[in-house]
Amino acid sequence: MKTNPHTAASSNIEPINIQSRKSKPNFSQHKLSHAIASALCAATLLTALPAHATEKDIDEAKEDFPIESIAIIGRLNSAASEAMEERREQIAVADIMGIEQLARTGDSDAAAALRRVTGLTLKDGKFIYVRGLGERYSSTSLNGAIVPSPDPTRNVVPLDMFPSSVIESLSVQKSATADMPAAFGGGHVDIRTKSIPLEPFFSVAVGTAHNTNDSNDALSYRGGNDNSGKDDGLRDLPSSIEQTYNQYGGISPIDIVTGSAGNIDFTAAQQLNRELALDIYRDMDITSEDTDQGANIDLAVGSNWDIGDESVFGVLAAASYKKQAKNYTKREVELDGDDQQAQIENSKNVNGTDASVRLSAMLNLGFELNDDHKIETFTTYLRDTSDDVSISIEETVDTLGEPNALQVYGVNYEERSLISNQIKGQHYLSDWWDLELAWQYSDASSSRAAPNELGYTYNVLLDDNDAITSRHLNTQDAPKYVYSQLDDDTINYGWSLTLPLEFDITMVNVKGGYQYFERTRQSNATRLGFDVDLRPSDSDGNILAQSFGDIFSDDNITNDRLGLELQDASTDTEDYVAAEIIDAAFVSVDLNIDDEWRIYAGLRYEDFRRVTLPIDPDGDISDEGGRYQITDYIIKQDDWYPSLSLTWVESDETQWRLGLSKTVVRPDLREVSPVRFQDPVTGFDFFGNPQLESSDIYNLDARWEWYGEAGNSFSVGAFYKDIDAPIEPIQRISEAGRQLKFYNADSGSIYGIEADFLQHLDVLGDDESLWQYFFVTGNVTLSDSEINIASSGEIDPTNQTRRMTGHSQWVTNLQLSFDSPSEAHSATLVYNVFGERIAYGGRGGLDDVVEQPFHSLDLSYSYFPTDAMAIKLKAQNLLDETAEYLQQGQQVYAKDPGSQYSLQFSYKF
Repeated sequence: MKTNPHTAASSNIEPINIQSRKSKPNFSQHKLSHAIASALCAATLLTALPAHATEKDIDEAKEDFPIESIAIIGRLNSAASEAMEERREQIAVADIMGIEQLARTGDSDAAAALRRVTGLTLKDGKFIYVRGLGERYSSTSLNGAIVPSPDPTRNVVPLDMFPSSVIESLSVQKSATADMPAAFGGGHVDIRTKSIPLEPFFSVAVGTAHNTNDSNDALSYRGGNDNSGKDDGLRDLPSSIEQTYNQYGGISPIDIVTGSAGNIDFTAAQQLNRELALDIYRDMDITSEDTDQGANIDLAVGSNWDIGDESVFGVLAAASYKKQAKNYTKREVELDGDDQQAQIENSKNVNGTDASVRLSAMLNLGFELNDDHKIETFTTYLRDTSDDVSISIEETVDTLGEPNALQVYGVNYEERSLISNQIKGQHYLSDWWDLELAWQYSDASSSRAAPNELGYTYNVLLDDNDAITSRHLNTQDAPKYVYSQLDDDTINYGWSLTLPLEFDITMVNVKGGYQYFERTRQSNATRLGFDVDLRPSDSDGNILAQSFGDIFSDDNITNDRLGLELQDASTDTEDYVAAEIIDAAFVSVDLNIDDEWRIYAGLRYEDFRRVTLPIDPDGDISDEGGRYQITDYIIKQDDWYPSLSLTWVESDETQWRLGLSKTVVRPDLREVSPVRFQDPVTGFDFFGNPQLESSDIYNLDARWEWYGEAGNSFSVGAFYKDIDAPIEPIQRISEAGRQLKFYNADSGSIYGIEADFLQHLDVLGDDESLWQYFFVTGNVTLSDSEINIASSGEIDPTNQTRRMTGHSQWVTNLQLSFDSPSEAHSATLVYNVFGERIAYGGRGGLDDVVEQPFHSLDLSYSYFPTDAMAIKLKAQNLLDETAEYLQQGQQVYAKDPGSQYSLQFSYKF
């Protein structure tokens, strides 16, 4: 008899709250695998019996597999039901997304998948906004451990770095508990990687992708080894430049002469300076070429072995590789004026290609000594490389409508990587009052290497069709190289003890524990400029009309045809070092009264210490021209964070939740460092503010939940958050163009309602109808927010009372899914949209900059020709939407991501 391993089954036995029972945990996967296998075999056997089966046949099947009853509800909609059941058993308000749901929606990474969760929206394809709160109000953990971010411009880990191939499930906790970090605002995302398999397996998947923006005009240049996603050293800052800095204190001819104490004359210093320029990689001409076909491959292998009568050892290894180049168009506009009259100060139309390589690897080990003791290790490595090449036409207020403009070339190469090692254990101590001990230790390191970012500009003349008729290198805006590196290391460990008690009809779990977190960060950047003393009117001025590589050829530099001087182009403090430590202790009591009332009360104490030191070009601690004292760079805070939740199980199908808590949002390291950094999406310059304060948050959550038969469910909830001194990016008054800085608003609040549902559509027809193979799930969030921020010496906000940055007043997700009767076909259509949200506050009379709704429609289809084989087709952004920002009714930012189509073939042995 042929069996289908994809078939899912669920028993109609009344569900119980497993956290309320006084029984020891069973860690044995070996025994669990037999139980699951029996259930699956029983389900398959009962459903595979022929239509003419006799009553005796059925009775014999039941005797072999004594289960009260089995309800077959489809492979993937069953998975959605299981996620709902896990959510039902949570202490706090939470949402769960399992591995099968990830497969159902076809999302390739954690960021894309999480936008399907109630009240969550996606920002820049990487960061999750929970309940309309920006990414600063969410936190991320990997298997329960906090990991560092390799992105210096954001507080949290870019979730697009986690491919769905390594994810077991995603948990979003929206109300606080004492065992969670206090730095909690909108929600906490826990990414759970795949665990030890129940049976040996090997799987392989290969695929390809195409974007509608792709054509035979991808921008590229001759650079390092781009297939591996790791530079081969060609882009690195030359060691000769570092040695010259160390020896003479600078690289300009004057620095060299001064640093040599008169041992080198100016002519020799100029010659040394030119030699340093020769050491820099300059073969950076941007050209067009055929777009490479996207490709990806995923491998996974796992097994487990019995050791003696009780012990089991298991291993799971996985690796993923993905490469794709995407073309894009982008528009950036800067306005000036007020609400009565706004004019364009700067306009830029960009054509670019982002070539990315993503590599991930995972090795998980598990050892179960017996039913009472389990130890696991998790090792995860992620690398995400982006090579963004662009050419843009830029016009200023002086050149708009004129034939002259600027042609700006940009190369932005960066490698983001994360490696995390974790060991954790669970122990049931039957001889010690049935205590349950859990512990974990993890260390993680992240880095962002941008070894060779380059920008250079040509002055150009345009004809009536905007074609370039002549050009020459803009020597007023010297070509600049930027070499930057960020390294972030974290250590966190902790333990907890749970004491189960029983008093008649009341089950009590008393829990206490300790957690430690430590982070160190070093961030530095070196900016070098090619200062050219040559004008187009000079006798050799035609050199400036050549390509970048030809202008800065070895011959032109060696023979001094350019009057070239290599300079340190740093204008602001850009380096900093930082460290922070959190000591935390917590205690909680979880009471379950007759499986009807569940009361949770917790108290957490955190001692938070941080120091962030900006470093000036001389290597000293900077006071920013006397603006700050050393004490401004040191933060020491400690506080108590209570949490309380109440759950009333009204019936077998319905329950009510209420949660109260106090949490905090602390400014990120880069936000309190008075250094400049650039937003990678908009290109705006941001500056940190050492005077930022933490924001205390008082949270109220309430939710009603209904769980019906066959996985149907519905919930509706309300939330309110009162935020003290919320942190907001505000445009400040500056002659250097558009700049944003972080400030504390006076007060803020956010409140709203959210609802979600899962419904099988068999209610629309009889038992023979095709409707029984469809189900629909969706959610909607309606909310509002308000902050109050007053004018100060640096800022003049147009709207001193407005919604919070990043907050959408409404978010909607809708998903229609189908499983064929034979389970050989499955398909899902997914729609997501968010309401307008403020990108940043306007100033000086100009309105706020508002990001417009993005209507996302995606389709995923899977075909299973055999039990082991699968073919998957995905189509994303079918509506061909464009990301767009408006200010004063004018488009100030727009980017066309195109529509994406991908095909994947997989086989599991």
